[in-house]
Amino acid sequence: MKDRRHSLTGYYKETNEDLWLWDDLPDLDMEVGYKVGALLHYEQSSFQEISIVETKGFGRMLVLDGTPQVTSKDGFIYNEMITHIAMATHPEPRKVAMIGGGDCGPARKALKYASVQQIDVVEIDPRVIEVCRLWMTKEADPARGELIRTVLKDGYKWIQEQKNKYDVLLVDRSDPYGPAVSLYKQQFYQYVYDSLTDEGIVVFQSGSPYYNSDILKKTISRLKKLFPIVRTYLCSIPSFPGGIWSFTVASKKWDPLEANLNGLPWEETKYVNPEIFRASFVLPNYIKNKLEEK
Repeated sequence: MKDRRHSLTGYYKETNEDLWLWDDLPDLDMEVGYKVGALLHYEQSSFQEISIVETKGFGRMLVLDGTPQVTSKDGFIYNEMITHIAMATHPEPRKVAMIGGGDCGPARKALKYASVQQIDVVEIDPRVIEVCRLWMTKEADPARGELIRTVLKDGYKWIQEQKNKYDVLLVDRSDPYGPAVSLYKQQFYQYVYDSLTDEGIVVFQSGSPYYNSDILKKTISRLKKLFPIVRTYLCSIPSFPGGIWSFTVASKKWDPLEANLNGLPWEETKYVNPEIFRASFVLPNYIKNKLEEK
């Protein structure tokens, strides 16, 4: 039995006094547990509960309101896959923006492209960035780190002010609950489209294709109303529920299936390479069938 009294969100002591973080997924009728070695940091910011823990299986983990976000052991997979697909597809990405991703992991991946002149990281909670810099992330490349600019705003409000500005936009949105609900509305997708240049590309974190196929289907459907090219791709992230995760890329001009991958810095990556890039767009039949259901 878990003692759920007097606990931080999601953290429970087991009968043997081991500390566990339980990610409650009520829509799926399940919980995912992570054994915790130490609670390194905790605070209640103006927006949310922020904690950093040392887990037994995945190293350091950023946790927001009791929900795991990224780990030091497998976070590179998420960061590489949300970043490199669009960045390598666009022949010359100069201006890049990211909504969410306060750990700045994807921003550091985007710095590997020599054409980049500016990276805007839009994060509503400054404490997420500060805590991650202290406990989670390495400093950016000192030679190009000054290209990363932090914008402390709500992503939904910020995107409305951007017009024909960005070559690549990365939308690292959380699940569609609370403030993040606005990032799933059709109007948000229109704002995203308007923020991109005529050759712009956007990538959305689109959830688990196994557990959250409705989120993925709606993402694809709403993007297809605006963009001529919409592709979903997959990767495996061990710490995520189910292990398999989806991203959806939408482009005004450049098709990732026809991308010239000579600019992909795969010799510096830990997960993505040209073969993974191409194979990630090959969907299993069970996912294809789900996406075809009405």
